[in-house]
Amino acid sequence: MCKYYAHAFLCKHITFSFATFCDPASMIQTRCGERSIWQTIRMEEYCDDCKAYYPAPSSSAHSSRRR
Repeated sequence: MCKYYAHAFLCKHITFSFATFCDPASMIQTRCGERSIWQTIRMEEYCDDCKAYYPAPSSSAHSSRRR
């Protein structure tokens, strides 16, 4: 099984990025199709899809108000 990094976001979505070939796949330099998680990296933010659909509230809207 080829090894992948798993990126775990605050929104609970997970993305994978290729890390290294397994022994049989390294001979032909083609991924074998089976995924093994080499390491999980915890991300301190939301994934790009969630950022696009649920943008953070802007702080500039509150800065124009006087107290």
